[in-house]
Amino acid sequence: MYNPDWLRYLKRVVRTGLGTDHLLKPEVRLATRRVGSYYGGWVIAVDALKNREKPVVLSFGLGDDISFDEEISQYCKATVYGFDPTPTSVGWIATHGKPPNMQVFPVGIASFDGQQKFSSLEGDNRGNFSIKQIGSGAVICQVMRYDSILAMLNLSYVDILKLDVEGTEYDVIPDILNSPILPIQFLIEFHHRLHDIHVSQTREAVEAIRRGGFSLFSVSPGGQEFSFIRRQRSA
Repeated sequence: MYNPDWLRYLKRVVRTGLGTDHLLKPEVRLATRRVGSYYGGWVIAVDALKNREKPVVLSFGLGDDISFDEEISQYCKATVYGFDPTPTSVGWIATHGKPPNMQVFPVGIASFDGQQKFSSLEGDNRGNFSIKQIGSGAVICQVMRYDSILAMLNLSYVDILKLDVEGTEYDVIPDILNSPILPIQFLIEFHHRLHDIHVSQTREAVEAIRRGGFSLFSVSPGGQEFSFIRRQRSA
């Protein structure tokens, strides 16, 4: 029987042999649940949410699929703060709608507060933008640091931080790890093999996250979506 996940993993094995991908594996086993659609879903650790009456989720990079945000808001009654500065996503969400316990901000995450240029991805038909892309359709958007966003929302804890930001993850991970308020779960899509990003940058980022007190508990078959959990969490 056709298995797209098996095929994605097989391609990843071949690319690893060519030096363009990785075979990083989870280091801890936890009870997990996949939340959201096949395209926009993420694997979360369920036990980490059991004792939180109102979990807080920060969701960076919404695009045209907020199935993760919709399901997590229902599954554990989480308060979701969604962020996407690009006009395509803002317009799509205005038409599509959002859950009552989700707020959406037309702001991107960066390692500084200010404005940044985003360009549409070549050949993309879903309205994705990236600071790493050089091309047509450039827009100037507002961006904020992680700590600035926490201050704006008056947050003292974060249960889940989801980061799907088309290459910006490599710039903002060090800034996030230096924050006094770390998420309990850190979900990241890495974009090696795109935008001239080498897989070595992903390996270095994963190592930095591990040194920052997190353990890897899930890697997608394609090797781009990672789920981490903070060790010895006190929040």
